[in-house]
Amino acid sequence: MRRMHLPAVGLVSVLLLGGCSKSPEEDSRPRDESTSQAGEMIFETRCFVCHGRTGKGDGPASTKLGAAVRDLTNPSWQDSTSDETLRTVIRSGARAVGGSTAMPPNPDLSDDQIRSLLKFIRGLRG
Repeated sequence: MRRMHLPAVGLVSVLLLGGCSKSPEEDSRPRDESTSQAGEMIFETRCFVCHGRTGKGDGPASTKLGAAVRDLTNPSWQDSTSDETLRTVIRSGARAVGGSTAMPPNPDLSDDQIRSLLKFIRGLRG
């Protein structure tokens, strides 16, 4: 079997242009911007109907639920609610923490998707 060697200039070009791959941990970490965009996309497809486009709890279905919809922009609520509680509510529904059954569970979301959605929700703080 014959080995091929890159000339020094070729090797430098490969290194400078990103030809070497990152470690698996780095490749699996979402970038802040893409994480935020992913969270926003999830919010706009699943959450806005009740929480509204800006998270104020004024979505098109909010008046028909028979329960008050959480204003996700409220600083007091943001400060008093842990990330772990939000993860539980997103994955298992509000009933899992003593809340309304109007907030449905989302068991199909991956941990990364929930992390992205959580980051987006934290960014709604008024």
